[in-house]
Amino acid sequence: MALFPLQFHKDQEEILSKLTGHSPIGEDIILKDRYSQEARMMSADFLKSMLKRFCDQVQIENYSETGNNVVGTILATTDTNQWIILGAHYDSVKDCPGANDNASGVALTYAVAKHIASLPNRKYNMKIVFFDEEEKGLLGSKAYAQKLVDEKLNVVSVHTVDQLAWDEDGDKGIELEMPTDDIKNHYLKVARDFGYEFPIQISDVTSTDHSSFRGLGFAATGITEEYKNGDTTPHYHRPTDTYETVNFEYLTTITEYVQKVFEDMMK
Repeated sequence: MALFPLQFHKDQEEILSKLTGHSPIGEDIILKDRYSQEARMMSADFLKSMLKRFCDQVQIENYSETGNNVVGTILATTDTNQWIILGAHYDSVKDCPGANDNASGVALTYAVAKHIASLPNRKYNMKIVFFDEEEKGLLGSKAYAQKLVDEKLNVVSVHTVDQLAWDEDGDKGIELEMPTDDIKNHYLKVARDFGYEFPIQISDVTSTDHSSFRGLGFAATGITEEYKNGDTTPHYHRPTDTYETVNFEYLTTITEYVQKVFEDMMK
């Protein structure tokens, strides 16, 4: 595990620590996982409180008897009806602290959203969504994608984040899952503009939240560590997917990169 870098956002550390049971999420409450209804609801309430620090609106959207998405809104600084969606699932499988899968994606999503909220100019409105029940069949993202269709929201693109805390070979490589050409070209352009030389590979993985949106016609991509290329956590869905296994240096680099991608998008 890399040493915790000074520039790593304290909010991200708080998210990773509390969601994984490394520190209490409430008074004397340590999460073993984010599988049970009770644990997921505590997680949702915590994430809502975090988003309220900078979002224009935040709510927990109940889409079924068991499912709750946490949704934050950051409004554009110009008059527009166009939206960008950024999300990550916050649930885990049973008996798994879910540090890599997917507290890491939640932490990255949060930091990017907070950065966008701080910009003086934003071309698009933005929704930040923490999806529930990804591990039960992408239920939260499917419900939210359908909600976008039902509300006829004018969505430019959707970006979901899943597993970004493992980098065994130290090359800081990532994968973009099923991006449209426009999305792919934008990510590659920003990497060139800012001199990022880590590998950015394109994969055909469809087993996470981005596929819920593509199936309904949205331009979407997933952002992940080198899942298909093989440099991915060996702790997947295991009790050993803990805070201590997170490569903070890697997560910091990719967080800063994705912040630049979204900042460029908002110009």
